[in-house]
Amino acid sequence: MTRKTAYHLVLMSVVMGWLLGCRSTQPIPIYRQEAGGPAFALEAIPVLREGRPGIALYVGLRPRTLIFTHADTAYRAVFEILVRFWGTDGRLHHEQAYDDTLWVRTFAATQTYNLSVWHRFIPYRSGLYRLEVRVTDRNTKRYTIQRRAVQLPEAVQATLSPVWFERRTAAGRYEVWPEWHFPAGQDSLRAAVELYSPAPVHRIQVQMVLLRFPTDTSAARPPYDLMPAPGALGYLGVWYDRPETLQVTHREIVEPAAAVHLTFQLPPLVERGVYRVEVNAHSENQKRPALSRRELVVHGPTFPHVQRLSDLIAALTYLTDPNEQRALETAPTPAERRARFDAFWGRLIGDRRKAARLLRLYYERVEQANLQFTAFKEGWRTDRGMIYILLGPPLAVENHPDEQVWYYTYSDQDPRYRFVFERVYSSAATPVAQFVLRRQPYYYEIWQRLRERWRRGQVL
Repeated sequence: MTRKTAYHLVLMSVVMGWLLGCRSTQPIPIYRQEAGGPAFALEAIPVLREGRPGIALYVGLRPRTLIFTHADTAYRAVFEILVRFWGTDGRLHHEQAYDDTLWVRTFAATQTYNLSVWHRFIPYRSGLYRLEVRVTDRNTKRYTIQRRAVQLPEAVQATLSPVWFERRTAAGRYEVWPEWHFPAGQDSLRAAVELYSPAPVHRIQVQMVLLRFPTDTSAARPPYDLMPAPGALGYLGVWYDRPETLQVTHREIVEPAAAVHLTFQLPPLVERGVYRVEVNAHSENQKRPALSRRELVVHGPTFPHVQRLSDLIAALTYLTDPNEQRALETAPTPAERRARFDAFWGRLIGDRRKAARLLRLYYERVEQANLQFTAFKEGWRTDRGMIYILLGPPLAVENHPDEQVWYYTYSDQDPRYRFVFERVYSSAATPVAQFVLRRQPYYYEIWQRLRERWRRGQVL
């Protein structure tokens, strides 16, 4: 074995060791635009339980964003979940705090982004509210807040609950999954909904439709490139006016109970992009059918991790030139692709340890971008993800109704370190925005200089 080959193997082992979560002994600091606390997914389902309205609340905690302490033969993280209902008049209607502990058996389990799901049913009277959920890490006192509007149903109203998703656990049972981002290829995913019919009905017809929409899944273009045209897929993110029907399922419910739980098995979703499940129910005494729908987004098989060599190479697009990227992606065999990947980093940085630190920093930011900026495509592929990966977290963030502004300078007179992202909604039916960088030619010089600093390891 040559010295050069040995160097490549050592570098790759260091890289893959970190990517598998077994090298880091410190929690990764999470940049958050609101509070800097634990990352979590939220599912809040307005339901009726024994005729009582309330919220079925599911909070998916990501262990790697919590602080764990060693206790006997396990590790524990102590957290608080604060739930508030605000009225449309701005008045606080309900507040409840829950203290709990997340236990894991191994240190490796503390370093994963895989969700650990916490669940409660919170009864409250029907009406329209703004739900606020705050998760606080008790060890650091840092917290993160998510908010959303919820309509708690009335017991006298025939209706459908919102659609939610469930997936099969290792034990073989299904559980509610509070995330709307899913890795590609899952074969145990199903949609669920509850049908409420307080008045006696003889028969109800139910239909479930699975749709897929054209979605932009490309990596962000450089900040000095041309702006995508309004209406283009790169600008909107999703073309909601061009759906493709993948599955239609019909059910007939005879003499339904007051509450009926329905599930629909979904096929394996292997293509990246945006999907939607629509459920409608119609009875003989209804003038129009009840309708409920829910979107989900499919990403790479290991999302939010970047572990496969093909994904590691794809995420290098912000550092490579077109010829380098093409050479990496078109290697004839997996072994050759891996050798070229190692060689790329070896050519940039002569010092093995420095190269490993640089590579680790780069892919830490890639995964953080996935956690923070993912919407219709993985966060690292978005405009905000691109800026975050190369420049890191901004000094300040301004949020406006139609744009978000990132500052990397204290000087208002230097536009080169100020990035404006237009807030674009591709459909009135989705609350998810696409953030499109307002590209400018004066970014060219700083961007080339920044790439060179990364390629020389000067960012360390």
